[in-house]
Order: sequence, then structure tokens, then C-alpha cells
Amino acid sequence: MATFEERYPGEGALWIPEVGFLLQIKADRLDELEADIHVNEICSQGVQQIPVALRRKWMLCFICTDGRSVTHVARSVIYYAAESGRDKLEIWKLKRLRAAVRISSIKKGLEGAQAWRASRALDAGGTLSPKAFELVMDALKRIDASAHRVASGLISRKRPSPELGRTNARMNWAYQRDAAVTALKIAGISEERLKAAPQLNGAEMTDTTSIFDDEGDMRAIEDILILRDLDEGDPDWKFVKSQQYPARTFENGATKLTIVLANKLDLERQLGVDLIYVNETLGAVVFVQYKMFEGDDGEKGYRPDPQLDREIARMDAAAAALAKVAEDTTCDGYRFCPDPFFFKFCTRLLTHEKTGHVPGAYVTLDYWKRLALDPRIKGERDGKILYPETLGRRYITPSAFTDLVARGWIGTSALQAKVLVPFIKDAMKGKKGIVLAVESKIPPDPTDVDSGRRTRKPPKPRYPGKRAKVIQI
Repeated sequence: MATFEERYPGEGALWIPEVGFLLQIKADRLDELEADIHVNEICSQGVQQIPVALRRKWMLCFICTDGRSVTHVARSVIYYAAESGRDKLEIWKLKRLRAAVRISSIKKGLEGAQAWRASRALDAGGTLSPKAFELVMDALKRIDASAHRVASGLISRKRPSPELGRTNARMNWAYQRDAAVTALKIAGISEERLKAAPQLNGAEMTDTTSIFDDEGDMRAIEDILILRDLDEGDPDWKFVKSQQYPARTFENGATKLTIVLANKLDLERQLGVDLIYVNETLGAVVFVQYKMFEGDDGEKGYRPDPQLDREIARMDAAAAALAKVAEDTTCDGYRFCPDPFFFKFCTRLLTHEKTGHVPGAYVTLDYWKRLALDPRIKGERDGKILYPETLGRRYITPSAFTDLVARGWIGTSALQAKVLVPFIKDAMKGKKGIVLAVESKIPPDPTDVDSGRRTRKPPKPRYPGKRAKVIQI
């Protein structure tokens, strides 16, 4: 159980608020809260329910007693619901501003594309989203430096420890692990079978290449039989089969999943991670590129860079080769979406501590190209920036994505699959980490004489543990 100091950090302890909260109460109620803090160090105030996702997130609380001006700031958090059906806002480290700051002045000082959201949040009261909170703090700094010093004085940022400095290695570890988890989910295998920790710890930082990083698992990948009908003389296919990389094989019933981590650079030098999922049974191939929203909760957005332009150019070249292949008119060859290239935009990548997917949104390459031309992602100085909320509901969730791939509704057709081998080869030679996952069926044992028959299990006893009645004739 967390200690009082962990739940309500004091002076000098790490405390970085993720969101803000505008609390509007009467002056006499504020006097009661101040009295509670004087005796108990904390106080509580019932407020309207907030989204469950914002519970347990630290909030910098702005307190207003006349409906017009902020007079106090404090640290706050919501752990539990109140008995009244509302939420219980816990408040501590209450500070009075030297002079009240009018809310209308803060609204006038707001700047940026999201200023209207922050202004609307100030009108409504309650929680301020990460972006709205950031804009309010910036506005406060412009209009009243003294008030900003008091508010920012409640924020305590510790210098990160040395093992957290190599962010690129930690990021690529998290990418690799999420790609492997996604592959397991698609194959219908429990992600609990993957023992890799969600985050890379300091002891594992040196020269780490992959989440399967031990020499005992280096292997040639010829035994996974990707696209078995390829000509043995194909030079690209020979290159793919001859490589030795860390790998794991997972089995579940008649399904075998082989995950190969195809990159020899250490994690610090890799330029992100791609997932290539090959479903040999359905003849489908799907490519996923990972991109990270900046900020703990994605509030700083994703900014396209020249690296993305080069990656899209390679995908366009592969798409041009796919377009030349005859259409697969079989039922198994039917796809909802013929575009096999996807982006996964991740949030909370470096703070994710659960065994499942990293939170994120999947979009196709075609949709990204439309979005890149849309005014909604226009940033400052003709730049582009994508926020999680910009996507709205127009994205594929991780659970929906894994289901669509598992059932063969998206990806290449069987006729197109072999065309992608040169693309796979180029990807394996690049600087990005490649998680190559191949799902296949386990062939029946030829020595088993009953392997081709359907067997019927004996019926379960109606009353387990009870001896069957013997009837004598």
C-alpha cells in the first residue's frame, strides 16, 4: 500500500502534474479547506465526476472563490469517488497568490492553435486537458509573472537518473515488445507467454539488440518457410533465409508463430521499429510502422520528419509492384482494405507498464496521405503536427486491428505476397528494428496413423466421482 508521502508528495519530492483543475467554491468553504490543511496537511472537496482515465493523475489546482478570479493554487488528485456520487478531489500544498488573477485575463493571454479549447475549459471549470493546462500556464507566465512563479513552484522536476537518459534504446525496446505482443494477439496466443518487461531497465542498457537478446536463440530463418512456393534461386529470398537473428517460436494448438527480431544494431542506434506480419495460411502480409506522440499522454503531438518521407517513398515503390499483380478473385483473397501499410501512433510509450498493447491508433498509409494535406494538422510556420484528438474516431483500435489481420480482412492477397520479398529484404538491411512474425499451421505428424481422422471425445460423466450404477439382468 502506498505511503502518505507517496500519495501526497511533499516539498522537494518529484511532482509533475499531467493536467489542471479549475475549482470554483465559495469563500467560506475555502476557509474550511485551509483549516483542514492546517490540521491534517490535506483536505477534500466533492466535485463533479471526471473521466475515469484522469483519476490518479496529478493535477495543478486553480481555486476561484468569486467566479471571476483565481486566488489560490494547490496540488491535487482524485483517487476515489465520493459517497454522494461525485468525485473526491484531494488538495494539499495550498498556496495563496500575491494578487488575484482574473480568468478573463488568462483567456486573453492564451496563444496557439488549441487556445479555443483552453478558453472553453476555463469557462466550464473542472479538468483542464494536458494541452489546455500547458496553454494556461504559458498565459499565466505572460500576464502575471508572480502568479506563475507561485504555481510553477508547486511543480518539482527531478533530474532523470542515468539509466533513463538513453531514451532511444528504451523507446525501441517498448516498440519491439508491443510489436511482439500484437503478433501474439493476432495468432490467438496469450501475451503472457512473452516474458519481456514493458520497459527496459538500467541493467539491460549496454549493447542490447532486442527483447530476445541472448546468443542461444540465434538461428537461420529458413525453417519458418515464408512464402513456401518461392523459387529457391531467388536472390532476395536466399538473403532472407540465410540471416541469423534472435527468434522465438510459440505454439497454440495447430498454430505456430515464429517471431524474428531482424536487426543487428543495438537498440540505441535503431531508428524505430516496424512489424511485418505474414499469415502463411491466408497468404496475407501486413506492415506496421510505429510513430510516437510526444508527451506522457500524447499532448505534444507527432511531427512528421524527413525520415517519414523516405519511408513513405519505399512503401509507394512496394505498392506500385503490388498494383501489377493480377487480382485475387477467390473468397480467401478478398480484403476490406487492399492497402497493407499501416502506421501505429503510440501514446504513453515510455510509461506503459502493463502486459498488453501500448495505447495507440492505427491508420492506413492512404489515410495518412489525406490527413497530411488536411488543414487540421497544420502547425506553426507551415509545419505539420498531429495530436491524438485530431484523429477523432477515424482510426482502428489495437483490438480491432488484430482481429482484422487474424481473419484476413486486411493485408495483401496470396497472389501479391511473393512480390514483397525484396521489400522485406531491404527492410532487414536498414537501420530500423524489424519484428518479422510468421503465422503458420503445424503439419500433422506422419507417424500418427489417426492424424487424418476426426476423433470423438468420450462424454463427460454426469456425476463426477460417483460410481456408475450396475444393472444385472
